Amino acid sequence: MNEFTEIAEDVLGDLLGALGFVRVDKAFDLAIFESATCTLTVGHDSQRSSEVFLGLNRRDGTYGPDFDFGEVVRAASVPSRLQPTGYAVRDEKSVRSLLQTMAKLLAAYCVPLLRGEGHAWSKLVSQRDATRYADENLVRLALNDAIEAWHVKNFAKFIEILGPVRHLLGASDLAKLEYAEQKLHIG
Repeated sequence: MNEFTEIAEDVLGDLLGALGFVRVDKAFDLAIFESATCTLTVGHDSQRSSEVFLGLNRRDGTYGPDFDFGEVVRAASVPSRLQPTGYAVRDEKSVRSLLQTMAKLLAAYCVPLLRGEGHAWSKLVSQRDATRYADENLVRLALNDAIEAWHVKNFAKFIEILGPVRHLLGASDLAKLEYAEQKLHIG
């Protein structure tokens, strides 16, 4: 496969250039583009999952981790039928195809974000805050339901309740879940 950054620059270069972005850094599997207001990072995890990722953030440093491509297109109201269903790639052709899909969606729906327009960023941040709030409520409700199962040592019920929110659990609750799984010889 050609170097990933060269493919990324080839596919995204015209769009990003028209919006004032320039490539400021590159490594074998990572390209970073900046404009006056935003940083766009596009990469390829060729060592583990062979997935393409895209992150977007404001250059003013007011936001936490990069907003991933899924967050960006949801905030820009891209119809779900148009969004990629996966980011895994096999070869240069699939890398190019996925990046072309991303570029088309960015050009059609995400220009206000790429320009750093405040209203678009407010929507993106609000969406992340709403997702975080929903996740916190989901965990709180699951933990409330799991308390009795834990106290009566009904490990199967405990796993049934907390298993679906494993990725959202804090360290101590995750340790309890792993303990319950060990007791039932799961995992």
